[in-house]
Amino acid sequence: QPGGMGGAEAKSRPQTPRNFLALRMLCVSRLDGARRLRAAAAHAQTLGGPSAVGRGVQGDPGDATSGISSVRATAIMPGIVELPTLEDLKVQEVKVSSSVLKAAAHHYGAQCDKPNKEFMLCRWEEKDPRRCLEEGKLVNQCALDFFRQIKRHCAEPFTEYWTCIDYSGLQLFRHCRKQQAKFDECVLDKLGWVRPDLGELSKVTKVKTDRPLPENPYHSRARPEPNPEAEGDLKPAKHGSRLFFWTM
Repeated sequence: QPGGMGGAEAKSRPQTPRNFLALRMLCVSRLDGARRLRAAAAHAQTLGGPSAVGRGVQGDPGDATSGISSVRATAIMPGIVELPTLEDLKVQEVKVSSSVLKAAAHHYGAQCDKPNKEFMLCRWEEKDPRRCLEEGKLVNQCALDFFRQIKRHCAEPFTEYWTCIDYSGLQLFRHCRKQQAKFDECVLDKLGWVRPDLGELSKVTKVKTDRPLPENPYHSRARPEPNPEAEGDLKPAKHGSRLFFWTM
């Protein structure tokens, strides 16, 4: 019999299209995205009122895409962070290489010690770089004035010094002591700068500043409330702590 066992006819199972699963996943993702946008629209409406939903960026009430974008941005970033403008951040850069910075590091640290420590104290206390822009500009201006004075008075010995450091491989000072002595002698005679001793700039010092102290300079968390006092007399447990140690 064509039906096989029991006389039942064999039926062919319909073949599943190859793209059926992909189409199903696409529909599920579209539905999930629609649910998220609906939830974002409801959240934006609770935050900004009915005028914040369904309005385009360019003022077109029928632009659904722009309305969805605004709702999505409102849902993701409900708070607004104020950033400084480009004019506030624009300063003249100190365009020197690492060898130049290393050769001038000791004298720069001594001459610009006050603005550098003022800036670092501001960054440590405020924990917000936006509040230390003026101190940072003073650091940049001090570095520019420092290198301008070296270029005006001791350009030749300083060039020999940083060139020697640049060509020493690992930029080690011990290979360029002769050039260092000439540079130190030049800045001492013409500018009155004395090379600081080893470890002098890394000492712990106090900084005198006119900037007001923040409310919470240590940024510590609020102290928790004390535990409420127990009412009545506390008596020991009747059966102890009921902590048993089982030994084998």
